Amino acid sequence: MSEAHLDPTSLLAALVAAASEAHTRRTWVRRVAEVLARALPLTRLELGERVEGTGDVDVVSGTPDGAAISTTRRRLHEREIAALGSGQIETSSRRGTDGRSLLVVPLGGAGAAMFVALSLGPGAAPEPALLAVLGDVLFHLLRGQEVTQRVAELSRRAHAENRELRGQARHGERERSLVAQSAAMQEVLRRIDAVAPFDTAVLLAGESGTGKELLAQRLHRLSARGHRPLVAINCGALPANLVESALFGHEVGAFTGATRRHLGVFERADRGTLFLDEVGELPLEVQVKLLRALQSQEFERVGGEERVRVDVRVIAATHRELEPMVAAGSFRRDLFFRLCVFPIRVPPLRERLDELPALVAALVADIAARLKLPAPAVSPAALLRLAGHSWPGNVRELGNVLEAALILGRGETLALDAALAVDAPPPSAPLERLDDAVRRCITDALRACAGRIYGPTGAAQALGLKPGTLQSKMRKLGIDREPFVHES
Repeated sequence: MSEAHLDPTSLLAALVAAASEAHTRRTWVRRVAEVLARALPLTRLELGERVEGTGDVDVVSGTPDGAAISTTRRRLHEREIAALGSGQIETSSRRGTDGRSLLVVPLGGAGAAMFVALSLGPGAAPEPALLAVLGDVLFHLLRGQEVTQRVAELSRRAHAENRELRGQARHGERERSLVAQSAAMQEVLRRIDAVAPFDTAVLLAGESGTGKELLAQRLHRLSARGHRPLVAINCGALPANLVESALFGHEVGAFTGATRRHLGVFERADRGTLFLDEVGELPLEVQVKLLRALQSQEFERVGGEERVRVDVRVIAATHRELEPMVAAGSFRRDLFFRLCVFPIRVPPLRERLDELPALVAALVADIAARLKLPAPAVSPAALLRLAGHSWPGNVRELGNVLEAALILGRGETLALDAALAVDAPPPSAPLERLDDAVRRCITDALRACAGRIYGPTGAAQALGLKPGTLQSKMRKLGIDREPFVHES
C-alpha cells in the first residue's frame, strides 16, 4: 500500500519524528517536505521569515524528492502578507478538479514573522482537521529545530573552548616569565595594566621576537575574560585561499575537501580574546570582511548564509609600520583605526639592554628546566659578550643563543663562544607581496610622471604597459592618480 494518504494523527507523529532529526533549517525543510508529501499532493515547500523593517522575506525552499535545497531573498507576496497579518491560512482558488493550489500557513498566529507556503498539485484538498492544527504543529517543530541547532552550536563551541583552555593550561606550565625592569618595558606594562579591564581593541607594534604574544597573554589574563579562551592566529602563516576559513569557519561543501563544518577563530574565541598576530599580512579582500566582523561582531561562515554572532575582544600585533601601508593603499584605513584604538609600542632588545642580566637569568632558568639540565651561573664576562651583540632577532634570538650555549656546555657552563662563533647573516629584507610590489612600482611611476598616464612622458610608457592595462591595475589596487598630480 502507498503512503500517499496518512491520517492526520499518523502524519503529525511522522512530522515530529522527521523534524527531530533536523539540525538546520535546510534539513528541516527537506524532512518536513518528505513527510507532508505522504499525505498531500505537495510539489514544493517554502519556509519564509520576514526581514524586519522591510517588505522582504528570506526563503528556504525544497521539493519532496530531496532535490537541492535553495535559499533566496525576495519581496513578500500579497497572500503571505495577509496570512502573517491575520494569523489565518491563506488558500489560492482552485481551477477545476485537477487544478493547482497554494497554502500559506502562518507560524505563530497574528503578526507572525514566519510562514510555510505549500504548493499543491492536482489531488484531494487537505482535510480541515489537518489544516486546523498544521500551523501550530509546524511552528513548534521549527522552534524545536532552532533549540536543537543552538544546543549543537553551543556544544561545538564548548568542546572548542575546552580544547583551547587545555592548550593554554599546558602552555602556562612552561610560560616564560616576563622581565620588565627597563623604563621602556615598565611603560609597556603600565599601558597593558591600564587597558586590560576594558574590551578596547589593542594594537601591539614592535619588531619580530620582542615578546608581543607574551604581552597579549598578560593582557588577556588581567582582563575580565581571563577565565575564557585566548585564541591566537598568525595571519602571515595562512595560505591566501584559507585565510577567510581560518577566521570565520566554513560549512560542509564550501569548497573541495570541506567534509565537515569548521569553526573559525572568531567562534572559538567567543566570550574570550582573539589575538591576531601579524595582522598587517592580511589580503585586502579579507580586511574588508574582518572590519565588518569587528564592527558588528557578526559574520557568515564560508559557504554559509546564517549570521553567526559572537562576543570577542581583539588584540592585534604587527612588526610592520601600518601607517605607511595605509598611505600606500595596502592596508585599509578604516581597519587600521578600528584596531589601533589603544596602541602599545613594544621596544626592541637593543633599547632595553639595562635589563639584560635579569632577562638572561630568567631565560637560562626556563630553558634549563625545559631541557632538564642544571642552570649554570652567568658570569659578568658572558653578559658583556651578550651585550656586544646587535640582536636583530630580539628576545627570541637571545633565547635561541642561550639554548644552544646550554646544550654545548652540557649545563655546566654557558658555551657562548661556540654558540656565537658563526653569527647569523644579517637578515635580508622581508619578501614583498606581489600586490605590494606592483603598487609600489605604479605609485613611483605616477610620482615621477606627475600623475600623467598617457603619452611619451606618462607612467604607462615608463612601466612598459598599455595605458588601459595600467588603469586596470590601478583600479584593482585602489590607486588614485590625483594625489600625484597635486604633488607636481
